[in-house]
Amino acid sequence: MAGEREHIREIEQVLSGARSARDDIVVQSWLRCIDTHRLDAARPTDAYIVLTD
Repeated sequence: MAGEREHIREIEQVLSGARSARDDIVVQSWLRCIDTHRLDAARPTDAYIVLTD
């Protein structure tokens, strides 16, 4: 549970403009999930992985 809260906090910080030690592709995925797909980092759901060319 504590790990989940830390992960949510990290995503929220990135959304607020903070830098992350995560790879840029991960940060871009977080932003896309929030901005495009309107996911809520604090609300767990099953993962859907979409492969692109």
